[in-house]
Amino acid sequence: MEAYIIIGAIIFIFFFIIYLLLDFAMIKGGANQFWDKWVKKTLWIWLPFYALQRLIKEVILKK
Repeated sequence: MEAYIIIGAIIFIFFFIIYLLLDFAMIKGGANQFWDKWVKKTLWIWLPFYALQRLIKEVILKK
């Protein structure tokens, strides 16, 4: 059972990388527009961690 999960994860990552490459190839604006698009799509994932880091630096450690 665990092998199926690992194989499924590997297949998912492989197809996701192919999707990213195709998406990059189809965007007319170049790399900057591609990264802007993906930053907006994944904002909900990385923003809380970034905000926590800033909170610790600026409020708790008072830099």
